[in-house]
Amino acid sequence: MLVRSDINFSTSIKCLSVALVNVANHHKEYGVHKDLNGGFGTADDFDGFLGSSFIRFFKKHTVSLPIISFAHLQSIFKQKDMRVSYIEENYCDENNFDIVLIYGSMVDHRHENQVCRLWKKKMPQARVGIFGNFAKVCPEFFDAADFIISGEAEHFFDQEFKSLDQLKGYVQVRGITNYDSLPVPDLSGFPIDSYQYSVSRTSKRFIPYQSSKGCPYSCSYYCTYGKFQGPKIRQRSAKNVVRDLIELKEKYNIERVQFRDPVFGLQKGFIEDLCETVKENNLDIIWGMETRADLLNEENLRLMRAAGLRRVNIGIETTNANIAKTNKRPLIKETHQENVVRWCKELGITVAAFYVFGLDGDTPESIEQTVDYAIKLNTPIARFAVATPYPGTDFYKKLKQEDRLLIDDLEKYTQFNLVFKHTHLSPQDIKKFLGKAYRRYYLRINYWIMMLRGYVRRLLFK
Repeated sequence: MLVRSDINFSTSIKCLSVALVNVANHHKEYGVHKDLNGGFGTADDFDGFLGSSFIRFFKKHTVSLPIISFAHLQSIFKQKDMRVSYIEENYCDENNFDIVLIYGSMVDHRHENQVCRLWKKKMPQARVGIFGNFAKVCPEFFDAADFIISGEAEHFFDQEFKSLDQLKGYVQVRGITNYDSLPVPDLSGFPIDSYQYSVSRTSKRFIPYQSSKGCPYSCSYYCTYGKFQGPKIRQRSAKNVVRDLIELKEKYNIERVQFRDPVFGLQKGFIEDLCETVKENNLDIIWGMETRADLLNEENLRLMRAAGLRRVNIGIETTNANIAKTNKRPLIKETHQENVVRWCKELGITVAAFYVFGLDGDTPESIEQTVDYAIKLNTPIARFAVATPYPGTDFYKKLKQEDRLLIDDLEKYTQFNLVFKHTHLSPQDIKKFLGKAYRRYYLRINYWIMMLRGYVRRLLFK
């Protein structure tokens, strides 16, 4: 139950002071990435197999991403003449704030709730609230908050927020964000030099950026993006995207960007428009994105390469047609995936391929086949993770109804633990297969030969 919901007062929003708080947890020994996985977050808590400590250490020190919504919210509040401070820590007593907005994730919700309680104790006059998809689905984990935003915070504070009266209890957002009408993201106060992603390996000036929301594919059965962003594609125009990138480059000296769209290039014509607009504006910026392999072909890869594309993330997950059908995953022909990887290698575009173990129907044999296929593709980056049911998805509901959930602690739902009763696999089996997969993949002579060739190619054809 949320507290202070009985307080009723009305104040003009103009000149209000807002703290945007991205909670830091320095006690976790592994990396936590709250903006991934549809905002539920992921955590690199690799353990239980040979080499897990190294992977955990490596990931913690090479991947660090901000929460994109904070940059949009900062712009929105400033447009309304509100004073805004971005805080990437647990508490700041430099100002007295009227509103404190904390991002609520699944993988660090206990600590976030504690920080919420700390802010209320230190600043009892402030309205302290939580936002994010996980908080919308599981508000009971944030009982220290005065209010919880149920829906997209950007739309609420841009279109629906009129007074502090509204900030109490469970705040239902009536609409969704028009992505093309958002102002340019404001990164004032963001520690940009601390952000890292493999697309930015040669530059510290890196940020993530989102040009669209929405995913119409049936994998919303288990995937948080389609489930919580909805099937409608909300695309920012190529003109506005390039305008944003030009301003971000000039203002913050940004050199590399990772597009965080759930499926980049879904809207017909966007890729071509973006590449043409980049060319027209002589925008020199390196970027990466995540998409489906069936949206890529040799022609649009060449176009994007000329416009700065240097990394593509693609989700392969499984190669087994029956397993894909059981989990409502639309499969892509292997020959096309292999062509995409080949084209990218020829063009000097890094491919990161994502695979999932423990989907319903998976067996030791099918997992071995998945790893065999990953080795055949031989991409520079391969990520092996574990099927994870997320609250609010149909997959989670199904497992809960069948009494198959093994773990109640949702902070363990990190994508590296088997948290449900599997027909063919135990949690220990999954740990063993994860360790074997990472060792088989990365401790190969052919892998390191490929990486060396790629490094030389990048030096010669930057």
